[in-house]
Amino acid sequence: MRILGAMLGGTISSYDSMGTVKLGEPSFARSVLLEKYPSHEFIFPEFTTYSSENATPYLYRDALKKIIDEASGFDGILITHGTDTCAFFAQLAARVLGALDIPFVITGSMKSPDTDPDEASGNLTYAVRCLEEGKSGVVFRNKEGAEQLYSAHLIMSPDINGIYSEYTEGIAPEKRDYTEFLNKEKLPKILVIPAVPGSVIPEDGFDRVLICCNHSGTAYAGLALMVERWTAGGIECFMAPVPVNGGVYESRKMLRDAGAIELAGMPLEGAWSEVLLK
Repeated sequence: MRILGAMLGGTISSYDSMGTVKLGEPSFARSVLLEKYPSHEFIFPEFTTYSSENATPYLYRDALKKIIDEASGFDGILITHGTDTCAFFAQLAARVLGALDIPFVITGSMKSPDTDPDEASGNLTYAVRCLEEGKSGVVFRNKEGAEQLYSAHLIMSPDINGIYSEYTEGIAPEKRDYTEFLNKEKLPKILVIPAVPGSVIPEDGFDRVLICCNHSGTAYAGLALMVERWTAGGIECFMAPVPVNGGVYESRKMLRDAGAIELAGMPLEGAWSEVLLK
């Protein structure tokens, strides 16, 4: 099996320095894969590495574009990524890499390999097993401590214990051509309004708006007026997560009537990807 290795950084490519995790080279992942799977051919092109706190849509876009450019002739794609923002990258990858029809698995580790080599090597090993079976998704440990394959289009960010979860009413995204996104010089600036009481909302400096609503959330009367103004000015506004079934809260209806577009069947991370790709 010929596998493309896209080592993008994160804790799995880091090391512990007196209690502080520092980004290093992806040498551990490479050595584990080459040692455990001598019958597979792994190719590791040079990628720009980054930590989750430094992740940007541009870094995501460039990484996905390079993966697509390099993917021809491979039977699978193995991607390592930082854990904190992995769900956002995975949701974007689920859409952009879907057209390749090549299985891909994204993985990483919560602890640096020099601190807990078993977690990192276990995730990598399970990820390769999934590729051998033609499966795509995201591999991390579940709450029982076992490696698990999560659906990339359903995955949500990990909780405080580093456990990922899936959106229960998720709808698989349609396959589309993302060439324009991959070659766009300037990506949209997205204002994300959290479902937090009293959030301070800027008046300008963004191209699109994503409102975290979860039934109602931040949908007070003042926001509806802002949505009307933004929409009239050509700034599209979106809401998520929105349940596929169930009643519509009055506050959510207020936002919808003001011009906000509901993104149903996806978690916030998936909605962010959709808004970025619009």
